[in-house]
Amino acid sequence: MQARIFAAAFAFGLMMSGTAVADEVWSLPSGNQLVYDRDVGNVAVLTYRAEQGLDSGQIFVVGLGGQFEGRGSYQAYWVEADDAGAACPASIVDAEGNTWRRWGIATVSFASRSFPSRITISRGECLGAPSGRITARPVVGAGVR
Repeated sequence: MQARIFAAAFAFGLMMSGTAVADEVWSLPSGNQLVYDRDVGNVAVLTYRAEQGLDSGQIFVVGLGGQFEGRGSYQAYWVEADDAGAACPASIVDAEGNTWRRWGIATVSFASRSFPSRITISRGECLGAPSGRITARPVVGAGVR
C-alpha cells in the first residue's frame, strides 16, 4: 500500500502546478495555522509553520486538489526542511519536483464533507506508519493570520 501512495504522489511531480481557489485555514493545537495553499493537479498542498526550523512544512494530500465538496479521508505525505529535525535514510521528490530528506507518510481526514470542517491528521516519520493524531479546527473571519 505504501508503494502505491508514493507511486501516485510521485506521478504528480510530472504535472504542471496550479493554484488553489480555496482560502481555507485551520488552527493547530500548537496555535499555528494550517493553510490550504495551492493545488498541483489533484494534490492539495497544505502549509504550516514547523515546530522547529525556519521554513514552513507542507502536507501533500493526494486526491484533495480541487475537491471542495464531498471530502473524506486521504493518503498524504509531509515534508519539512532539514533544520526541522532528523533526516530520513532516503530522500523523496514531492509533486512539484523538490527533493526532501525530512518527510513521512500521513493521513488527513475531514469531519464534514466541505469547509468549514475539522481535520484530523496522523503522521509517521519516513516510511513509518502514521500514528498519533492532531485535530485542526477551521478558522473563519478575523482569526486568519
